[in-house]
Amino acid sequence: MAVFLEVRHRIKPITNTAFDLFVDFYADTVVPATERHGIDLVGAWKMTGGEMGWDMSLQRYENMAHAEECLASLAQDQSLWSAVEKLRGEIEIEEVTKFTQSVSYGTEERLEAALSASPDRPRQYLLAVLQTSTGGLLPAIEALGGFVDTLDAAGALQLATAYASRIGRSGELTDLWIMPGGVSEMLEYRPGDPLKDIIGPFRQHAPEESVYFLNPLPYSKLQ
Repeated sequence: MAVFLEVRHRIKPITNTAFDLFVDFYADTVVPATERHGIDLVGAWKMTGGEMGWDMSLQRYENMAHAEECLASLAQDQSLWSAVEKLRGEIEIEEVTKFTQSVSYGTEERLEAALSASPDRPRQYLLAVLQTSTGGLLPAIEALGGFVDTLDAAGALQLATAYASRIGRSGELTDLWIMPGGVSEMLEYRPGDPLKDIIGPFRQHAPEESVYFLNPLPYSKLQ
C-alpha cells in the first residue's frame, strides 16, 4: 500500500496577500523541486475550518524506503532551500508533517479515478479526521469500507483516498472526500438520521471526528 506524507503550512500574517505570495512561490519553486526529486504531489488545498491561514498538500510514495530516498534528495537541493529562506524573510511559515499509510478502502483505483477526472471547475473536498478508540482502528477501517460504498452509490460523497497515521498520533484515520454538490449541501441541517444503523455502532470505534473543507490550489493534481 502507498505511503503518504501529509504536509500542512500556516502562513502569517493571516492575509490574502501573504497566502497568495506563498501559493505563487510553491507553484514556481517548490512544485518543480518535488518533480526533480521524484516526489508525487497528488494534491494541494487551502483549508477552511478552525485556525485560518492553513494549506495542506499530500505527497504519495511507493513505500517508506522510497519516501526516505526522495526526501533525502530534496534536502540536498540548495537552490530550493535558499529560496525558502528568502521567502521566510517576507512571511512566517509554520510546517506540520505526518507520515501515513493508505488503508484498505482507500484503494489506488479510487485515487486514480479522482486524479484522472477532468472537472469543468475545481471540485470542493472534505477532510474527515477521526480519532479511534484504543484497539478501534482496525474495526473502524472495516466498518468504513461498507460506509464508503454506501455514500458512493448514493452520489453524496466520493472518496478520493484514506490513510492512517504511521508516524504521529496513534489511531488517527483520515478520509479525503470529493463533494459533488459542494459545501452548501453539507452545511444544510436535515432532521433525522438515515445512516444511524451504520454511524451509531461505528462511533464505538471512532468517537471523535473533525472536519475541514478544502479547495484545490492551482498546482494540485486533484482538482
